[in-house]
Amino acid sequence: MAAEQAPALAVSDQWDDGTATVTVRGELDAATADAFGQRLAEVASGSPWRLVIDLAGVGFLVSAGLRAFVRLRKALPADCPVILRSPRSRARQVFDLTGLGTAFEFE
Repeated sequence: MAAEQAPALAVSDQWDDGTATVTVRGELDAATADAFGQRLAEVASGSPWRLVIDLAGVGFLVSAGLRAFVRLRKALPADCPVILRSPRSRARQVFDLTGLGTAFEFE
């Protein structure tokens, strides 16, 4: 029996002046959440004045992935908007059900 592999997660970032756009593809689960959180911390350390996270390619999001978003929000100044772009309806529901929907902007 073949060992199961963790689902792939691809995270890339692009900067345009002070705006960082992070594009995420794959599944945000227990196996990928730490790497995702580290990548977000790297982007936050660049001191963006605006951060957009494109979630259109995220098929699955669990609480471990949410922790990365919480740490990111705490790491950035309150006046730095964090925009979650194109989350699938289930991902949006997770944010709303946990009360985190108010900590981010959605588009």
